[in-house]
Amino acid sequence: MVTQPVVHGGRVHQVAKAFRRSVDSFMDFSASINPLGPPASVLRAMQQAIPACGHYPDPSAEGLRKRLAKEHGISSDSIALGNGSSELIRNLPLALSLRHGYVAAPTFMEYEESLYLAGARCTHVLANSGEQYAPPMEELSLLVDAICFSSQKAACKDGESHTAVFVCNPNSPTGRVVTARSLRTLYRKIEEAGLWMVVDEAFIDFCPSYSLIKEISTARRLLILRSFTKFYGMPGIRLGYLVGAPETVARIRRLLPPWSVSHFAQVAGVAAVGDVRYRQRSVKFMRQERPRFIRQLRAVSGLRVIPTSANFVMVELPSTCVTAGLVARLARQGILVRDCQTFSGMTQPALRLAIRHPRDNNRVIHALKKALREGWD
Repeated sequence: MVTQPVVHGGRVHQVAKAFRRSVDSFMDFSASINPLGPPASVLRAMQQAIPACGHYPDPSAEGLRKRLAKEHGISSDSIALGNGSSELIRNLPLALSLRHGYVAAPTFMEYEESLYLAGARCTHVLANSGEQYAPPMEELSLLVDAICFSSQKAACKDGESHTAVFVCNPNSPTGRVVTARSLRTLYRKIEEAGLWMVVDEAFIDFCPSYSLIKEISTARRLLILRSFTKFYGMPGIRLGYLVGAPETVARIRRLLPPWSVSHFAQVAGVAAVGDVRYRQRSVKFMRQERPRFIRQLRAVSGLRVIPTSANFVMVELPSTCVTAGLVARLARQGILVRDCQTFSGMTQPALRLAIRHPRDNNRVIHALKKALREGWD
């Protein structure tokens, strides 16, 4: 199947080039990155790692995998590292020999893209605007029940399922979250049906109690994705990881290119995981600024704010709005936002706004108020 290129946020370099302005002249609300920036400990570790750039990085990234294993109380053999979690997502359908994926949507488009690139089918199980995009857990559960009692169950008795269910938790772009209990219930059904379950926890550090990572030691068909990009504010370093059963992780690692994770990324990861104070500061900041930002957004006439547990907020616009025009108007003012109508299954005009520092958040609020009052071309 031929698909259109996936659109992502964070396209500040392309926009800056188009407007002939510097990257630093834009406030980027389109990429949901921790506004505190990368930890100082990470920058120091990378500086100290410069002399090692004359050598190849450790291809197994043993030091970082052991540090992550200690952090999560799992085996280091249960961890695969990638050049961002997107690299791992691209390899999952091939590693698992997937023929079909059920994706809780609207969501991160790389799950869909990776399935299509592997020649697999993708079926979206949609949340809807009327329920404020609450994750479609009941629909997924009924779907798995149907599979469990179908001929597919017999086909999976050899342990080689070719179907996976993808859930992003908290979800992007909606910000909605699923409780760990609900996910465990769904996973038990998925395991019984002989399927795979992939949970992307790229934003889970902002609400860690919802994570399923402690289940990995006993859940043989569960795979969890994590990212250093969002919470640790280091998208340019490119570092993500996947956890799962060791035999499954070994299959995924064999598909990754040699030296996929640079030496700088490895030392940055070790430093980031060990920076407890940074984690505490980041969670505290988000717990304070997120409700303030949401209150201000709710006061803007014409906006409908979707509840969020992440470091971004999705807002629906009046149905007559053309989001591309609003996005362009804001870009001319040096404000980049994410147009959510590029996500599969999104039927209402909406924007996703990263939660930044209060001064920046106040500015985007003012710009939205003015745009919705005056209109735009």
